[in-house]
Amino acid sequence: MTDPADLRASTTPTDAPVLVLGIGNELLGDDGVGVVAARRLGTPPIPGVDVLDGGTLGLMLMPYLAGRDAVLILDAVSTAHGRPGDVIVIPDGDVRRGHGVRATAHDIGLVDALAATELAGCAPRHVALVGVVPESVTERWGLSSLLESRVDALVDAARSVLAEWSVLVEQKVQVPGHA
Repeated sequence: MTDPADLRASTTPTDAPVLVLGIGNELLGDDGVGVVAARRLGTPPIPGVDVLDGGTLGLMLMPYLAGRDAVLILDAVSTAHGRPGDVIVIPDGDVRRGHGVRATAHDIGLVDALAATELAGCAPRHVALVGVVPESVTERWGLSSLLESRVDALVDAARSVLAEWSVLVEQKVQVPGHA
């Protein structure tokens, strides 16, 4: 059996203490907003932060989560959390518990992957989710015009979380574009 640490070393581009993980399926319209936002946030690269496209990998995300100081998930969130276009921040404890109300279509695999890191003794110390309520999740490529107009607000909210975490992680993370 492969050791999860070996998987992480072979699949993670660096040993950055912070991971930003874009989640979603770009073939389902607004469901891909997390992946789109992650790409935007990762350009230019942020020192001390890996930005990855987690797609719809679910439990297979465990090697990417293992051993991080902090993980920030970007995703579309359910309409139970607001109106289409609303940006939502779900803090650490709520993400680990699965938020009581299913926040995203990817909750089950994500919560399972976080639980697996807990069991393996390599869980991230901090986990948060920043998302936006989708307008339309249908079989089509690309975001609705509403969500396309909200990607920058999602990225700004993600930068705010990263800036808060910069004092929590061992290697100070300077977040470009955030005071």
